[in-house]
Amino acid sequence: MLKLFPSLSSLLLLISVLLSGCATKPTAPSEDHSETTTTKQRTEQLLKKNAWRLNGKIAFIQQIQEKSKRESASLIWQVNEKQHTQELNLTSYLGINVLHLKSNKKQHLIKVDGKEYRGTDLSTLIYSLTGLTLPTQALTYWLKGLQYKADDKLQVDAQTQLPSRISSYYNNELWQINYTHYKYFNNIKMATQFTIEKDDLLIKIAVKNWHFID
Repeated sequence: MLKLFPSLSSLLLLISVLLSGCATKPTAPSEDHSETTTTKQRTEQLLKKNAWRLNGKIAFIQQIQEKSKRESASLIWQVNEKQHTQELNLTSYLGINVLHLKSNKKQHLIKVDGKEYRGTDLSTLIYSLTGLTLPTQALTYWLKGLQYKADDKLQVDAQTQLPSRISSYYNNELWQINYTHYKYFNNIKMATQFTIEKDDLLIKIAVKNWHFID
């Protein structure tokens, strides 16, 4: 049973609040690239990109019995995987901050509705607030179109050599990640629209800007 506290449906959008962050002005995407990067080359590039920032919009859709509950927000997410830090902000369409997450290694702080929630295990903290088990470790890879585990099934478009879908069993549950609408950011093609789904949970993300910090 899904548990929600005041306007914390937004917390569910946390979905992947699971990384770490660093701030820099995003670089505008460039479409003037003629060469096709192979899947192996793209993977090698992205595995070296440990610090990044993205902004865009996110929607969380939960099917409860025969009704669909939807929450959406703008997001700014800054991550530094090597230092295990991150910062995530969700704001309403009126520009009101509805959720703030800050992580430093195993210390996580979530602020929502003027209240603070702390924990040393992000997945457990999210579950205690929402009743949802989210793949916080795998999302670091999935967001970039990378396999989290060797047995994750990666489907690649034959023409573009870009990921189109990843199927993964995480904690014995099947997750499906679908990627569309790629653009160049920092000379790497990244998906700007994708979905993450499992059973009656659907998360939609539309990215306006990716930026990698070298």
